[in-house]
Formats: sequence, structure tokens, C-alpha cells
Amino acid sequence: MDYREYCESVRDVAPLRDKELYFDAIMWPHRARLPLRLISIGDKDLSVVKVPERIKNKYGNIVPVVGISGSAFAGNEKITDILLPSCIENLPAGAFAGCRNLKNITIPKNIPVILEKTFEECVGLENVFYEGTIEEWRKLKIVHEKHEIEFGNCIPGTPVHQVLSERLVHIPGNDALFSATIHFRCELEKTEQPLSFRIKMGNKDVTDLFLTV
Repeated sequence: MDYREYCESVRDVAPLRDKELYFDAIMWPHRARLPLRLISIGDKDLSVVKVPERIKNKYGNIVPVVGISGSAFAGNEKITDILLPSCIENLPAGAFAGCRNLKNITIPKNIPVILEKTFEECVGLENVFYEGTIEEWRKLKIVHEKHEIEFGNCIPGTPVHQVLSERLVHIPGNDALFSATIHFRCELEKTEQPLSFRIKMGNKDVTDLFLTV
């Protein structure tokens, strides 16, 4: 099944928009125009959830949805399909943990890293529809192993410790991504204007601190 066929298969299945809950994606002045993050789909019986690219906030402004919270999907065993728009830029650790019946998901190329345990227990995952190319997928950091070094005593006359062993240790929680079929160059929902933005405090970029809360 290619991406076009997949989109056709879920075309008439839509979530109940009036039950979804959103919250500011960042804590910042001028809240009337801040991007939002999805915090709840509201209806736990939905099997297919399409996250909108933009929604009208309580101030009456159309704003982008750039993230989701860790509680929006985690542990939901009813969901089979999650369609994320192109503007999603961050996923929290454990975002889809416990979604045992999740079969299909779209992943925007804006996401730079899949954090620890994001897809934990997603044993039914079959298809990942990725917005980017195979080269961009290879650059995507998927947390699934770490480099461990065991040090011994200092080498006499130096501040350097002896290296006793080095090993790569498997980190469980994203194994589903390595067994699923990855479909590349999928045209996810997106606007004509780029929605990417950065938040700075002085000279320090703090965007990720706010969007992964």
C-alpha cells in the first residue's frame, strides 16, 4: 500500500474536532497568536486520528499545531492510525507508548529526533509514512542504543583512566520503527508558508525546552 492508497482508505474517517483539547505550545507573551499542541483527542474510541495543521484558538485566530503532549495518545489501544501534519516539529518521549494496535503513522521531516520509548509496545506498527527522503530518514536520530565505557584506574603519571571495556547497549522502546515498512516522500498536509519558528532568551535558543513539555 502506497501513501496515496492509504490516504484514500482513511479519507472519510475523521476525528471529532469539538472534543480535542489544545494548549499553548510555548509560554510566551502575546498568547493570542501562539502555536498550540494537542493535549487530548477527547474520544478514546476513535481508531483513526488526523491532527489538524491549523485550528482556531479561543481568541479567534488561526494558529498552527506544532506539537502533541505525552498524554494525547499514550496507552490508547483503540487507535490504529495517526496522521500528523507537516508542521509538527517535536514529539515527547513515550508519545505513542502502549498504542498496541497502532498500524499506520505519518511522521513529518521537521522532527529531528525520536526520543526514548516513543514507540514502546507498538507491536502492531506496520507502516510509517515519512515526509522526507531516505537520506533525511537516515539523519533522523532514533534513540535505540547508547555507547557505554567502563573506566579503570588512572594510568600512573597521567590524569587518564584506563578503558576496561566499550559496548553499545540496546535501549528498548523504538524497536517497532525497525520492523515497520518506511514509505518515503509522502506529501503530508502543510501550508504554503513555512511554520517553523525559534524561541530565544537572550542569545540562547530555548525552543525545544518549551515544545517538549
